Amino acid sequence: MVGALALMLFLVVPLGEPDQQAGEVTGPRDRARPAPEVDPAARTAMERATRALATWSYEGTQIVAAQDGKEVSQVVEVTHTPADGTSVRSSTGGPAVTAALHGADPSLVGGGAVALLTRYYSLRMGTADRVAGRETDVVEAVRPGADGRVVARFWLDRESGVVLRREVYDVAGRAVRVSAFTDVRLWLAPSGTATPDSVDGRAWRSTLDATALARMKRHGWWDCPDALPGPLPLVDARRGGKDGSVVHLSYADGISSISVFQMRGSLDESDVRDYRRIEVAGDPVWVRDAMPRKAVWASGETVYVVLGDAPRRTVDRAVVLLHAGASNGEKGTVDRLGRGLDRVASWFNPFE
Repeated sequence: MVGALALMLFLVVPLGEPDQQAGEVTGPRDRARPAPEVDPAARTAMERATRALATWSYEGTQIVAAQDGKEVSQVVEVTHTPADGTSVRSSTGGPAVTAALHGADPSLVGGGAVALLTRYYSLRMGTADRVAGRETDVVEAVRPGADGRVVARFWLDRESGVVLRREVYDVAGRAVRVSAFTDVRLWLAPSGTATPDSVDGRAWRSTLDATALARMKRHGWWDCPDALPGPLPLVDARRGGKDGSVVHLSYADGISSISVFQMRGSLDESDVRDYRRIEVAGDPVWVRDAMPRKAVWASGETVYVVLGDAPRRTVDRAVVLLHAGASNGEKGTVDRLGRGLDRVASWFNPFE
């Protein structure tokens, strides 16, 4: 859940072409690439990690950092319960940001989060380690093919399965996205803990399938692409907010992810007063150089928010593509975001 947003790129390369450059994390591209090889023990460990967030509570201090053209790091205080999701507060103060509720399967792909990860990456067990004084098992995600490059590692708490550390690597093997607890306390949540429907940014239970997305297009919502640069496929679609007026689209390959929020209404510039204003195709776009990487703009009577746990170049190109594809849509009622744009800082990242 880290990143830094730089200026938007002015060139959009077609989705079918490679999106790789030096120092960039790469996702699935080559249809001829060998099928991933998955160690059963590694699959079991990752499946346990997805279940852990529905049964375990925890709180602690976490360091999140990104090295993607420029270094960005932050110390945050994290609190998670199955009932309330994950609350993240910067150690320097400011409001807490509620991230997505976890454990829900993506609505547009079968098999759940681990199936998504193993569709593109091999999994194997790494060398056991300690994080924040706790014993962990390590799972490595490996790019299939001749290079066998490790693209990510997950440190899983041996007692609970909760991810205590995650590292994502570029083509040179450098850690470019890191999140790691420096101290943490975990406890089993009470049995039967209810998971409420989302308000103010947590993942909504009202999922959308392909038919529902097509119906929304006919009623004025623009056609969402099947994939964003990376490529990252569309894996989850939900709606929520007041009168179901906010749509949340998640693009992910199990390691990198980009979230797109569309909401009817107008952009209140007071919500983006701490952002940088740039122009994309002559229109204003507000960007935030922080974690997560974020871009905000308005088109007609629709506001768009993009958040990315992906390489800078990938997110930049996604913003340009989405901006170019956005239509005005039909006129609708203004739906204010209430607590500001930071309250919708959630995206599909099933292992944290």
